[in-house]
Amino acid sequence: MKSKIKVLGLILFSLILIAGVQSQSWRECIRVNDGDTIVLDGNEKVKLIGVETPETKDPRKPIQYFGKEASEFTRSLFEGQKVRLEFDQNKIDKYGRTLAYVYLEDGTFLNAEIIKQGYCHAYTIFPFKYLEEFRQYEKEARENERGLWAPREEKDQEVNEDTLVYITKTGKKYHTGDCRYLSKSKIPISLKEAYAKGYTLCSRCNPPRCKK
Repeated sequence: MKSKIKVLGLILFSLILIAGVQSQSWRECIRVNDGDTIVLDGNEKVKLIGVETPETKDPRKPIQYFGKEASEFTRSLFEGQKVRLEFDQNKIDKYGRTLAYVYLEDGTFLNAEIIKQGYCHAYTIFPFKYLEEFRQYEKEARENERGLWAPREEKDQEVNEDTLVYITKTGKKYHTGDCRYLSKSKIPISLKEAYAKGYTLCSRCNPPRCKK
C-alpha cells in the first residue's frame, strides 16, 4: 500500500513539474495585428489583457488618433521576440483569441509597459488581476503627458468649427463618433455649438478642438 502511495506521489509531483514547465514555455511572436493583439507561432492570436489601444484594423471604424503609433510601438517590442504567457480567469474572448499577460525573456511585462508609455487606455470594463495597477499606470502616463496623452500640434488639434462631434443625453463632454461612451446615446452636434453650450472634450477619444 505504501509503495502505491509513493508511486502516486511521484506521478503527481511529475505532473506538477510538467505543468510548471509548460506555463514557462516560450513562444515566438510572428506578427503584430495592432497595438493590443499579436500572433504567435502556430497562428495563435493573443489579446493583451487590460490593454486597449486606438483602433486601426476595424473596417467599421476610422483609424483613431495615435493608433498607428501604438501599433508600431507594440511591433517594436514584440515582433520576432520570444514571449511567455500567463492567464487570468478567462482564457478565451468572444472572438476566439487567447487572453493573456505577456512577458519578454528579460522580464518586461508588456501589457503594463504599453500602458506606462502612454500608447493605450487601461481596459477596465471587466475585472482582472492587475486592474488597479493598470489604472494607476494610465493615470501616471496621462499626468506625465506620455504618448497618447502628449499635447497635439495645433494643426492636428484644430479643425473647422462646423465639424460634427457627438454628445450624450446626460453627459457634459463631446466625443468622436466611435467613442465607447456613446453606447447608450449619440447626439450629433457641431463643434462650435458644443463649445457654446459648455461641453468639454472627452479625454478617452480625444476629439478635435475648435479653432479660436
